[in-house]
Amino acid sequence: MWVSDAKKTNDRQELEWFKNLAFRHLEAQSKNDADLKDVFDKLDFHFEAIQGISDYFICCFSEDRDSVPQWAAYAEKGAGFAIGFDVNALRMAVGAPLFDSTYSVSLGEQGSGEWSFASVFYGDPNTEDDKIKHLRMLIDIEPLFTDKDASTVAWEYIDRVCAFCKHPDFWTEREWRIVHNATLARQNGRMNENAPEKRWRRGAYGLTPYCETLDIRHCIREVVIGPANVDREAREYVSQFLESVGVNAEVDISKSPYR
Repeated sequence: MWVSDAKKTNDRQELEWFKNLAFRHLEAQSKNDADLKDVFDKLDFHFEAIQGISDYFICCFSEDRDSVPQWAAYAEKGAGFAIGFDVNALRMAVGAPLFDSTYSVSLGEQGSGEWSFASVFYGDPNTEDDKIKHLRMLIDIEPLFTDKDASTVAWEYIDRVCAFCKHPDFWTEREWRIVHNATLARQNGRMNENAPEKRWRRGAYGLTPYCETLDIRHCIREVVIGPANVDREAREYVSQFLESVGVNAEVDISKSPYR
């Protein structure tokens, strides 16, 4: 499975959307709060001069197995295929712990700090949602129990959530992501011999870096044949193909009216 540079998606504001939302709220709240104003100024400097948003590589999934928008946008206008995974088997194969609703590692989860798995949320610029409220809580509380200052705490949280936040126009995708933090992998350097190698491909938006995960064929549970596939033998051929490459999965045909 390929995880590709998140800056090469079809969303022009990829990785920046949550940062913009967070900055908008923090700036507004800091007008009457001198301590928060100091944190906000340091945070702005951190992003501009010390370290911006990490280099994230992502692989995207949808909760919907048979969706017209997904067929139209990502599957050769309905002539492609939808691959259904055993989610837990997939993320464990990659080493991606599950994030909770605050985008922190869920209790009892284990895995590499360089990988993560969670649903995408679609940030509304007119709403102070739970993620912004959680950010404010971290700014107020976490420095009391760690050696990190409030701006560092804020940067770490904003940076992490940026990999999972999109513009609300994309909400119909009902997206989940496996995310690889390539910046953290570089920082870990020789300590991590299993870090994936960066490769390059031609993408829709120019030369695109990507990494390959370990073999995940054992995680595939279903293949749905797209509604615009006119080959009457497609079901039999897909079954034969999957068997030839060692994949034990059900094969179904889309019920979508899309064509």
